[in-house]
Amino acid sequence: MAILVSKTRAQGASVVTTLPAEVARRLSVSPGQELEWIEDGMGGFRVVPHTPDTAEALAVHEQIMAEYDAVFRALAK
Repeated sequence: MAILVSKTRAQGASVVTTLPAEVARRLSVSPGQELEWIEDGMGGFRVVPHTPDTAEALAVHEQIMAEYDAVFRALAK
């Protein structure tokens, strides 16, 4: 896959960018559609189109991570 590049710009208090056409095509996103920005745990993010299923899965994930935080921290040692 080729490296795709976009620039950022200031818009009010936010920093915005545009999606390259190839990225928008592969994600099947259209103008105005919401995106989920999911931390990958390695300093980056995974971007996926927002859907009710994705939102529900992320909410459940957050619940599990909060509930078992101490266990995960102990396992990480």
